[in-house]
Amino acid sequence: MVRTPTVYTIDASRSFVDALAEELLRDAEGDPVKLADTTILVPNRRAQRSLREAFLRFVGKKPMVLPVMRPIGEVDEEEITFLGAGLGFDPSDSLPAISSVRRQALLMQQVMRWGQLRASDMGGALAPAQGWRLAGELARLMDQLETEGLKFEKLRDLVPEGLAHHWDITLQFLTIVSEHWPDILAAEGVMNPAARRDLMLRTLADLWEGKPPKGRIIAAGSTGSIPATARLLSVVARLPEGAVVLPGLDRGMSDDAWNAVDATHSHGVLKALLETMGVNRHEVRDWPSLNHVLLRRASLFRDALLPAAVTEGWLSLGYQAQDKAQLFQGLSKIVAPTRREEAAAIALVMREVLEEPERTAALVTPDRALGRHVRAALARWGIEVDDSGGDRVLNTVSGRFLGLVANAVSEGFAPVSLLALLQHPFVSVGFDRRSYLASLRRLDTYVLRGVRPSGGLDGLLRRAKVVVADKKAGFGDSDLAVLEAAINCLRPLEAVFAGDSALDDILKVHVEVAEALAAANEAPGADVLWKGEEGQTLADAFAELVRETGSITDVSAEGYAALFEELFAGIAVRPVWRKHPRLFIWGTLEARLQRADVMILGGMNEGTWPGEIKPDPWMNRPMRQAFGLPPHERRTGQAAHDFVQAGSGGEVVLTRAEKVDGAPTVPSRWLFRIEALAGGEIPRADKYLAWAHQMDAAARTAPLLPPAPKPPLEARPKRLSVTQVETWMRDPYALYAAKVLELKPLDPLDDKPNASTKGTLLHEALELFLSEDGPSAGEAGYARLLEVGRRVFEPVLTQPAVYAFWWPRFERIAEWFIANEVERAEQFDVAAVEKWAEAKLPGTDFTLFAKADRIDQNRQDSSLTIIDYKTGTIPTERQITAGFAPQLPLEAWLAERGAFDGVPANPVSDLIFWRITGGNPVHEPKRPVKDVPSSISDAEQGLRGLVKAFSDEKTAYLSNPRPKNTGYGDYDHLARVKEWRNADDPFDGGEGEA
Repeated sequence: MVRTPTVYTIDASRSFVDALAEELLRDAEGDPVKLADTTILVPNRRAQRSLREAFLRFVGKKPMVLPVMRPIGEVDEEEITFLGAGLGFDPSDSLPAISSVRRQALLMQQVMRWGQLRASDMGGALAPAQGWRLAGELARLMDQLETEGLKFEKLRDLVPEGLAHHWDITLQFLTIVSEHWPDILAAEGVMNPAARRDLMLRTLADLWEGKPPKGRIIAAGSTGSIPATARLLSVVARLPEGAVVLPGLDRGMSDDAWNAVDATHSHGVLKALLETMGVNRHEVRDWPSLNHVLLRRASLFRDALLPAAVTEGWLSLGYQAQDKAQLFQGLSKIVAPTRREEAAAIALVMREVLEEPERTAALVTPDRALGRHVRAALARWGIEVDDSGGDRVLNTVSGRFLGLVANAVSEGFAPVSLLALLQHPFVSVGFDRRSYLASLRRLDTYVLRGVRPSGGLDGLLRRAKVVVADKKAGFGDSDLAVLEAAINCLRPLEAVFAGDSALDDILKVHVEVAEALAAANEAPGADVLWKGEEGQTLADAFAELVRETGSITDVSAEGYAALFEELFAGIAVRPVWRKHPRLFIWGTLEARLQRADVMILGGMNEGTWPGEIKPDPWMNRPMRQAFGLPPHERRTGQAAHDFVQAGSGGEVVLTRAEKVDGAPTVPSRWLFRIEALAGGEIPRADKYLAWAHQMDAAARTAPLLPPAPKPPLEARPKRLSVTQVETWMRDPYALYAAKVLELKPLDPLDDKPNASTKGTLLHEALELFLSEDGPSAGEAGYARLLEVGRRVFEPVLTQPAVYAFWWPRFERIAEWFIANEVERAEQFDVAAVEKWAEAKLPGTDFTLFAKADRIDQNRQDSSLTIIDYKTGTIPTERQITAGFAPQLPLEAWLAERGAFDGVPANPVSDLIFWRITGGNPVHEPKRPVKDVPSSISDAEQGLRGLVKAFSDEKTAYLSNPRPKNTGYGDYDHLARVKEWRNADDPFDGGEGEA
């Protein structure tokens, strides 16, 4: 006999688990054992925990035997064995499910083998990280097919005639699933997890259908999106003591609206479930104990989300005529400018809830980034809230450390990645942490800065030994010992990638290296690395990966970091003990069945809630439909159902940000619909935004004045080079920072050879060529200059950019230089190359010194020509005249006083900048100074003026007072220029340029 199905629904206005538990306890009439023979099937373990907590809230301290609660969405042998007890069902008779890691590893082998065969079509072989990711996508595809009961063999007919060629490539790729994978499963003696889950559920359904179990069976909260689950629900609904309780079915929806419901609607999944169960929606009854006060909100939300085909009847529903205060009672929204401000406002809502005893609040959002921002905002009050979605294990302290190890080896232990690793709080390499950090700071300052040393760890060690030998550097033998200890810890990783090691061996060495790096003088590294919940999660993941990845080979050092990221991408750590008792952050699935006093629905933007529909990597929309897979739009319908469930009860705050990551956003379509149906805007809770701004606002904002240090006279420099005088003129504060405070800009880490480096190397090469003996003309001279250039450029020639761009330019410069020297030799003698000069400024205690690139002497009149090599910008005549570029005139002043050793004190007749780029043209002579004697005299007077002005303690070293003329300098950040400089020059007085 076919039994009438027993199906209930709990309205969205009630907390599902509370309504279910309350009614069952009422039905028990205080009997502490009456529920003992009741079994409740819930969607997953999280729903199981929520329902148990709901029972405990209502029971309090009374003794009560709770009903058995079992998750049917995450079935395992224990669950099925219990549910099928006494029915002759033994799950061990079926093949076991393959583990997810084992499956992905086996699929990756097939993917990589296919990639090698198709390398010519794809522009190269697949990287291991791509292979692992594609294997995961294939696994998800197989789960979809088996969940929907579709056969792998149908994939052969997937691509119809006339589609683009790349679909043929897709079809060939999917032969991994349709042809090879069944044989692999048979050889392993296992089955896919989704297939085994469905087998267990269908077998249980068949057993219960043939022989109903004793006791009451209630399937609660499931929407039956898995066909096997829907089949089991259909059986439970027809058991003698069975019942199905659906979440939030709208029993009052009109027939026209119900017929128009599709996959994108909030009831799309429930409609499909009822059709599968063979239940008419009018047969569904209300679960007792409705909340009539909140029914208005639930009705508003449901009507706002009606199918588009019936929205012409919105006006007849009468919402626009209703009092908006009553209609929106308990409902408000927050529209923040940015996601950070949205998070700050949400945190204030949650913090306010704690002012009332026992009151609870929950943030419900699919935006995990928003959840992290809210947790950070709550931390300002010392409130730690658990995110039910967990944290990516690679974002934990231990996970980041292990990721930094992978990054360092993939980047060849380059300075940036190596320093990031060595600075991690876990790393001590066996030393006392305090002394280790002191050595690390010196390693950073004296060894790792500048152009990257070649040769990996060995090259770094060679550079460090050279630095130790330099007595001027602050890097000593004890620091070298720390570096050697760190390098010894890292050596095994170099060795394992030098051979043809499998991935499991690489992972083992990775762990050994991490433990060695984390070892302190009093604690082994394992105690540091694997402590806490994140350490345990990582240890379990490593153990499983090592066990299952021995067959994966051809993993290079360069690709290891990306592969490591993929291996751990889906692993999350969920804290057990750090849960707040009254504040929660839930995903949409957790919020479907439970409720807090204040529900905050965050991230109400298109692309977030509802989420963006991502394209299927395997099939387009028509192909999915033809193949029998459900449309991706079903996720939009599920999201809509979750929205209605979370937003229909209690006090609700809807929040969104107008910009996310700097990009404008579009409000969620559901917000538009609610306000359009109601004929008014949802009340705004702007006070939380105002409070957030007040917390971050300064009590008083005082304008910051430019720095104006006035050091005592004895601290002021009395000896400067011509380039330092130029800095003095352009940016006195920079001179103050360099000479008085003795602060020097650090070279960047892993610095790329830049224009300054190029100029320095060119100067050195030309100096060596002119000062060393040897041929200086013809082919022999050209060959010698190239040989000198190779010696000078050798430290940076391993850089691809240097070799590809600089060296060919240097070859052109060498060719020009040899020819130019022959031409100049007819009229000039080289009087000095890179020579130093020093002289006191008469009548003062100030000393000027300089190093001239080159000084030539005219054979006819013995006059001198000062030459400066430039690979970059040449000063303009206006800058030299204004005194902002006095280098060459001051060098000429020194030359005319005989300050250069070996150079006669003759008049200077010419000042030339040789702009040497190696481009087109290779060389450009620039003579911005037209009147050399006047320029020399002006430079001397300008220097005297500076010396006199700064001999007065009242004269301040101002920060770059004329940026329009002089640009910006190395010490602008120290001077906090951006805090006090606006578009107008603060020293200009509004009178224009001087």
